[in-house]
Amino acid sequence: MVSKRNLEEAVLNVIAKHRQCNFNTLRKETGLSYYTLTKVIEKLISRGLIIEKRVGRLRIIKIIENQ
Repeated sequence: MVSKRNLEEAVLNVIAKHRQCNFNTLRKETGLSYYTLTKVIEKLISRGLIIEKRVGRLRIIKIIENQ
């Protein structure tokens, strides 16, 4: 079984590779289901590591830069 930590790392690695990416790109590159990916993204947002911006139906996710 894959740990939650590994799922979060996989998602963060894909986002870091692209600097920002849309939800479908994350699904394709991580192989996670819609439900699982949604839960991982919610967790990362609540921890203040990423932000999600909606442009119409498109979901853009990017890592929050240190300020």
